[in-house]
Amino acid sequence: MNDLTCKQAEKLIPSFLNDEMENQTKKQFLAHVEHCSFCLEELSIQFLVTAGMQRLEKGDTFDLNRELKLKIATEKRHLHILASLQRGLYATEILSAAAAVAILLTVVLK
Repeated sequence: MNDLTCKQAEKLIPSFLNDEMENQTKKQFLAHVEHCSFCLEELSIQFLVTAGMQRLEKGDTFDLNRELKLKIATEKRHLHILASLQRGLYATEILSAAAAVAILLTVVLK
């Protein structure tokens, strides 16, 4: 996995906030933001501006810091679930291939 630079991560913030990011890119982005206080701060600022303006227009009360933390945690959970499903798929494919080989060997060796 390629590490993102701060410049690359900052360019990806709008895509992350708009849920327009592919899973592999999202994984790289979240890993970068988790370890880079500068990019996390920039993400927070852009989230506060974007979401804050929407909430103000609606007149809603809000805790944007909590909402951003929740969004990051939710996206990490989704990535974890996808990775687990992918591992399960690989295991199923391996078992299917092994079963096919066993059947072929049984037929050939009879």
